Amino acid sequence: MDIDLDLYRHEVRVSTNPLVRLSAIDVSPDHPQRTFVFLHGFGGQAEQWQYQMQEFAVENRVIALDLRGHGLSDKPGRGYEMSQIIEDLETALTLLKVKGKFVLVGHSFGGAIVTEYALKHPERVERLILIAAAGEFRLNPFFRFGLNLPGWLLRLIGPFTRSWLHAPPHALKQFFAQNLSRWRGWDKFASLTVPVLVIRGHRDRVFERPLFEKVTESIPGAEEADIGVSGHMVMLERREAVNRALERFLTGEGQRSWRESVRGPQNKKSGRDALRKGRPWLEHYELGVPYTVGVPNIPLHHLLRSAVRRFPLHPAILFEGRRMTYRRLNHEANRFENALLALGEGKGARVA
Repeated sequence: MDIDLDLYRHEVRVSTNPLVRLSAIDVSPDHPQRTFVFLHGFGGQAEQWQYQMQEFAVENRVIALDLRGHGLSDKPGRGYEMSQIIEDLETALTLLKVKGKFVLVGHSFGGAIVTEYALKHPERVERLILIAAAGEFRLNPFFRFGLNLPGWLLRLIGPFTRSWLHAPPHALKQFFAQNLSRWRGWDKFASLTVPVLVIRGHRDRVFERPLFEKVTESIPGAEEADIGVSGHMVMLERREAVNRALERFLTGEGQRSWRESVRGPQNKKSGRDALRKGRPWLEHYELGVPYTVGVPNIPLHHLLRSAVRRFPLHPAILFEGRRMTYRRLNHEANRFENALLALGEGKGARVA
């Protein structure tokens, strides 16, 4: 299922002092079977989950967040310790109206964050999935040297790292000093009580190999999927293999080959069967095409405001050879709104 994830992206305000808005991608069909929440790691971004979101959004609600300081979220000068990151997550889930249990997935240091959340709120986590996670995060000397460089120098080399580091220097330095370098997860792993799947790339060399390999044996009853021919970004490098591992873990099925995955699950019952009875044309939909697509439940002015922040000078309207940028469109929309208010029209009134 191909999804334009930007259509489902909006902001949730998790703090007012300082102002911190997290960017969230939230996709859902009309009647989701379950909810997934995806968290990236140090220097990552929500879009790194694009293939998992596209796979599981057919029948489930899927949410991916940009952590504070990362991606399209706000990047304050402080607040990167673990307690604050967990508070951000709790607030975001409340504002997004995530109710009941959900599947929680974390990549790299995102695995540490979701572990902390699962220990604090085990009643909320249906299943926990750790991808490329480690018990501690010892950066190699090259990366440690880079983080110790002065901010002005890091900003100079920023254009060369932008394709794989999605956070500014001040956020990376503070996140590392206050969080990544301090976290030790071995005892925390041993205390987990929710079902856990550990996925790792067989060729992952970002951290020392034992720091990955000991994770599964540290967690009571954990399952493991060692994905061959892949490194640290395994969910991008071997997306089909990772998606199959997730599906097996969620359904309790044994190992299936890629050929069975191509043929599709057998005798799978869902709300799709009920829809087919009233909509016979759905029988002709190809495998993987969703029967319903959720419309983003976001006010239009929020989408416009987000576009102004991200693409202020990009064209929003092209008409008869003329163009209007998002910034200009927002300005004109505000002028029109103020004119209506001056005429006595109230907020929310219908105007013919």
